[in-house]
Amino acid sequence: MGGRRRLPTCDYCGKEISLPYTCEYCGGSFCSKHRLPEKHECEGLSEISRKSREEGGIYRGISEELRREEPREEAPGEYRIGEHERDRRKRGGIDEIFKSLFKGSLGLLKSFFTRNAAMLILLSMILVFFGQLVAMGVLGSAYYTPSDFGTFLYFLAPSQATVLTRPWTLITSIFVHGGFFHLMINGIVMFFIGLAPERRIGRNKLIYLFLRAGALASLVQLLFIPSSIVILGASGAILGVLGTLTMLAPQMPVPLFFFIPMPLWMLALGYGAFSAVMALSGAGGHIGPMAHFSGLIVGLAYGYKLRRGGKEGHGGTFRPPRGRS
Repeated sequence: MGGRRRLPTCDYCGKEISLPYTCEYCGGSFCSKHRLPEKHECEGLSEISRKSREEGGIYRGISEELRREEPREEAPGEYRIGEHERDRRKRGGIDEIFKSLFKGSLGLLKSFFTRNAAMLILLSMILVFFGQLVAMGVLGSAYYTPSDFGTFLYFLAPSQATVLTRPWTLITSIFVHGGFFHLMINGIVMFFIGLAPERRIGRNKLIYLFLRAGALASLVQLLFIPSSIVILGASGAILGVLGTLTMLAPQMPVPLFFFIPMPLWMLALGYGAFSAVMALSGAGGHIGPMAHFSGLIVGLAYGYKLRRGGKEGHGGTFRPPRGRS
């Protein structure tokens, strides 16, 4: 007899299913567990939310009846069409191994870092830093020697002397850091503020904002430093994210120094004023105050643009998608 007939698979988890569900919003095929738009990160959710707001309502997700409905699981003893008994027993063992593996801590980490753009950005920063450590150990002085534009770091981070011939460094430098403490500070801030604006503006717009604010912040800072000095770090990009969030949710409570509560607009105003004073006085040392200040301004401007777009499209009232911040 011929081989086993291949069944369709779930577009989200890859599980073989005999009766797939087709999502009416994105057109994908899914198993019973991931058939709902929220369960497979449906690309149509943003469109549903937008249409709901245009019609004067708010899309609040699936109904409680559907939430309570238990997903159907394939029974351990269920046969697949054309499958041999030996293969069925083997499949059951392998399936159980993978289920136990990805339902544990590994699956949690995978979902945490890949589901959200903010956490994917954070993971990229961490991986690039480990790559820097390897390059330092392998290359030695060839990793970075000031004014030697052929050394490795000049191909990752811009300087006045190299930015025109290596424009990609305006983007790559955002993920490069000068040390563990530099990475830790930026990583902590991104971890705590990144998800809130992503829920309001979406994954793609957050990535666009992050890269644009970081690149423009680096360009501005290059105007105020010697031609051979490189600019690196995600501070300008992160402050761009902070600026946009400030425009969209100015009253959001945030803990200053992790325990002093204050509204977000007050924190942004205070940090912006501090950066401006540092930039005008020429202080700051290795810190780039102009990059910080310009990144914040870019974020505020982008948030203002989104807010005006929301007002024009929703009858004069800006109502971002609901979600936990």
